[in-house]
Amino acid sequence: MKEDLLENRFLPFPVEKNSEGKPRHAGFEFEYTNAKIPMTAAAIQREYGGTVEMINPYHYKVNDTKYGTFKVMIDFQFLVNSELKKWVQKIGLDGVLDEETIELIEKFIATVGESIVPYELTTPPIPHNALYEAQKVKEILRELGAKGTKASPIYAFGMHINPEVRALDVGTILSDLRAFFVLYEYLIEWLEPDLARRITPYINPFDREYRLLVLTEEYNPTLEAFIDDYLKYNPTRNRALDLLPLLAWIDEEKVRSVLPDEKIGKRPTYHYRLPDSRVDEEGWCVCEGWNSWVLVEQLSLDEEAQKALTPA
Repeated sequence: MKEDLLENRFLPFPVEKNSEGKPRHAGFEFEYTNAKIPMTAAAIQREYGGTVEMINPYHYKVNDTKYGTFKVMIDFQFLVNSELKKWVQKIGLDGVLDEETIELIEKFIATVGESIVPYELTTPPIPHNALYEAQKVKEILRELGAKGTKASPIYAFGMHINPEVRALDVGTILSDLRAFFVLYEYLIEWLEPDLARRITPYINPFDREYRLLVLTEEYNPTLEAFIDDYLKYNPTRNRALDLLPLLAWIDEEKVRSVLPDEKIGKRPTYHYRLPDSRVDEEGWCVCEGWNSWVLVEQLSLDEEAQKALTPA
């Protein structure tokens, strides 16, 4: 793969450094099925080096690569976190169900769930000038026989992008969210999310009431008030643009007090969930999803264009 040619397919961040003057990064999450976890972890190690660590049969890490840690797992926290074993111990059945029996039960659950629960490969944060690596990861999965969104009518698999925010102030975050709202219908037309993803809750659009609030020119909240409003209207990760990881990074105590049961990994990034995960399609480029996000940032930085495109 010629990296120089591939690199040119990924539009650059409109602002390439964060507020601390450091290069911005972006992470990628690929949902798929068919390519087993151990073989995927081994393939990542062959490409990027590092060491493979098995947390349990359903959760592997590839540590110490040149970019950081890759994670490969089944997208089912009950298995990833060995919850069955913890539950058995909690209710005092660990003397009745031995380790082998627990593993057999977990294996049965995993086998039954494979038809609807995807595997997930998560990259570490990748520098803005090396985003072509995300396409290389996609090609690794394709060569392993991974199946993506369109391989079955029931595969509601997504490719999630975690672009580092350029600044943590409320003005930046609010402007980015407004730009996303303004462009939402166009992004849907561009990316054409699969029907299975449109009818399941994973990429639910924001409620009209919240969109109108945010797009009102007079809406000028403090960061604290913005977080309060977001949590009030969006007490879920199931949004096409999920802000919970970012808001947890800013004020983890508040977010977890309101949503104690949500699986939220705090990080200084957005969680852009709109693109499909078409990892098995030879002609599909990760850059399609990435470039759609760059468009959001471009509009965010153009105040006049954003105002002109905002519905009255």
